[in-house]
Amino acid sequence: MGVGIAPTKTLAKSAQWATKQWPQFSGVVALTAENRNRILKLLGLQPVGEVWGVGRRLTEKLNALGINTALQLAQANTAFIRKNFSVILERTVRELNGESCISLEEAPPAKQQIVCSRSFGERITDKDAMHQAVVQYAERAAEKLRGER
Repeated sequence: MGVGIAPTKTLAKSAQWATKQWPQFSGVVALTAENRNRILKLLGLQPVGEVWGVGRRLTEKLNALGINTALQLAQANTAFIRKNFSVILERTVRELNGESCISLEEAPPAKQQIVCSRSFGERITDKDAMHQAVVQYAERAAEKLRGER
């Protein structure tokens, strides 16, 4: 368990990653704008694949371009990143440089859908059995909906 504190979500995730790598931090790493050298050192040690939101396939593409660390990603040209990858990765680059682009949700967003699904143990061909199953799923969905309030 670790706690990362930083001016942006992405940097906070990087700080949290550092707590797992170096036990001497006692589970807490704070990255502040005043301590830019600490941020640069951390990003230089963090593999690009460990950056929040960078998956395996994206890591492979970035590595092919010579971007192997979070620091190299932070130093990448944002226009190049947006043109060749996505606006989402551009936001990640900006966040690594201390520019907040991902808002902090103070409350979880309301669910847009409720899903109740089960697999049947055997094929259902009887209309009454299907009706009974649909009724059970509808009841469960209604319970979940009432629980949302």
